[in-house]
Amino acid sequence: MNQPIRFSIAGTSKRVDIASVVALTFFNNVDLPRKSQLDLCMGWRDSELGGTGPAILVDKKKYDFGFGNPVGLSAMAYLGRGFYKRKIPLRAIGVFPTWDRLIFAVRKDSGIESLEDVKKRKYPLRISTRRRAKLQTTVYVIEEVLKAYGISLRGIENWGGKVMEAPNPSGPDRRDHIESGKADAVFDEGVKSWGPAALSAGMRFLPVNDAAARHMEQIGFPSAMLTRSHYAKLERDIKTVDFSGWTFFCHADLPSEVAYNMAKAVDLCHKQIPVDHFDKRPMTMREFCRGGEAGQLNIPLHPGAKKYFREKGYL
Repeated sequence: MNQPIRFSIAGTSKRVDIASVVALTFFNNVDLPRKSQLDLCMGWRDSELGGTGPAILVDKKKYDFGFGNPVGLSAMAYLGRGFYKRKIPLRAIGVFPTWDRLIFAVRKDSGIESLEDVKKRKYPLRISTRRRAKLQTTVYVIEEVLKAYGISLRGIENWGGKVMEAPNPSGPDRRDHIESGKADAVFDEGVKSWGPAALSAGMRFLPVNDAAARHMEQIGFPSAMLTRSHYAKLERDIKTVDFSGWTFFCHADLPSEVAYNMAKAVDLCHKQIPVDHFDKRPMTMREFCRGGEAGQLNIPLHPGAKKYFREKGYL
């Protein structure tokens, strides 16, 4: 690397902790030219640095690297679907694990056993979900799943249902919706924060059918299982939409040497990186470069990163 590097990472405030560890390791272990520069750029959910924005900013070359959560968001940008009007040539350095599932939970006393039942009965569900805002990933994914069944949040409201918005999955609004009985249903990700309370309150977790799963996979969101090994109170294992993982990505034309050294930096500091497995185990490098239960790899690795992983025997 003969030219100075302005090294920038766009990330939400939740993952600037990872960005800072990785960036400092990179700068302390790579022989960089003088005047190279490090920028850590922090945003929040609805800012251009959080959620849907980093892929666009990397495409515009405003940032060298970005984070995408869940992994489906990066795949959607790569495929040019959903929020993204054209394909963005993203490449992965790897995936930082953070286990999650998007869940449709409904009170058992409603008699609803599937999302098909919601449509068939036009049941006026009172649904606790996220705030409906422009470019809000969670609500977008919920609506796309419902679309596969021929329904929508607005349609449920039109036949007498109610949508109650919560700013986040684990806040007091969500707890109140569940514990007070104000909500018949919860449609949301972040199931680790609200799922146990919903199951204890007598809610049933509904599976997504194969047609809905295929629809979501075409957009970029993979499927995953939620099983009784995760939650013993589940009636049965179900197929869900995977909402896991933070894809650490760059542009396809990032120099291979930079991507190679970034992969090396992650390797050097991976034991210090906070991750979020369901069972709290630490991240391994094989998982980072291959994907796993807490974050599937669903965009191509950058060739420079792939070269490093192969040399180390991780691939």
